[in-house]
Amino acid sequence: MSCQLTLLVPGLLQPPQPLQALPPQEQPGFISLNRFFGRARKSESYTNGFYPSLFSLFGSVTAEKTDYPVAALTHLIDSGDRTNAWTLRCDPVCFQADMDRVVLQGHGALGLSVDEVDQLITILNAHIEQDGWQIEALTKERWYVQGAKQVDVSTTPPALLLGKDIKHDLPRGKDGAYWRSLMNECQMLLHELPMNVQRQEKGLLPVTGLWFWGCGALPASTSCQYDRIYGSSALVAGLAQNAACAYESIGALWQFVEQGQDTKILAVSETLQSPLVSQDLYSWLDAVAQFEEEFIQPLLERLNKKMFSQVNLLSADGRAFQLTPGLLRHWWKRQTKFNSLLAEATHA
Repeated sequence: MSCQLTLLVPGLLQPPQPLQALPPQEQPGFISLNRFFGRARKSESYTNGFYPSLFSLFGSVTAEKTDYPVAALTHLIDSGDRTNAWTLRCDPVCFQADMDRVVLQGHGALGLSVDEVDQLITILNAHIEQDGWQIEALTKERWYVQGAKQVDVSTTPPALLLGKDIKHDLPRGKDGAYWRSLMNECQMLLHELPMNVQRQEKGLLPVTGLWFWGCGALPASTSCQYDRIYGSSALVAGLAQNAACAYESIGALWQFVEQGQDTKILAVSETLQSPLVSQDLYSWLDAVAQFEEEFIQPLLERLNKKMFSQVNLLSADGRAFQLTPGLLRHWWKRQTKFNSLLAEATHA
């Protein structure tokens, strides 16, 4: 018995900077990655980008210039409540003025205490409830607003904007002006808040605004082509639950594979996204090395034992790779170096 594995790894083949910029002594070896890509069969993927790639694996298609309904899916996990309400994430962030631009900082990493969350929610809700909205903080970093009617707004995921100017990525669409105005109002409410002064004195980022994103309702439930889903985020867990697929932490993947069941698995590793967004080449290299040790090496060992009949790796950049036990044994095949695939990305 063997299983099929599809592995989605955004950022694996997209270094923040060309590796040629590194001194010769710092050029990475990546022996296992060279072996994987040297034996794998390359093909073109139908999708490009993390969200399009991820949602397409669940049979969910989103119209152009329309948000992927991240908020509704993470709300499903955070609340345990399946609702058809229109949902929008309104996460706490820090906006910092930098020369002639405003930069987004701190999303998902503000380290808020329960008391700080309660204080912020009380202040913000006292203002926005006059418009019929109420912020719900289901976790310290994932906040929501919900409504019975659809709102015409298009937003940008904050992971794509960390450390960047937000000027061209504020809420758009027919109702975009309202949400941009509300963002400004929230900034004014939080400006020089005593709590923020205290945070800065402790060397912490202040909470100076909200970032609205990921709006929509839960996608229609569809049959999932996978038997089991492995991931490390509320979004992947939400997609799995919405599709009625079994979900576990990605750390439990190899333990299940060792059982030798004939099944189809999807695993999503998101560890390379943060260094890619921050344009930190050395952090990206460290993350790739960790991915090679934790995934590629054990994957090759199990492929060699024919515990997998097929492995499909999607890099979320329009490229896909397939490896089978038979292909792995093609020792005579001229190998494609991992670094050469990275060069393709940097010269694209």
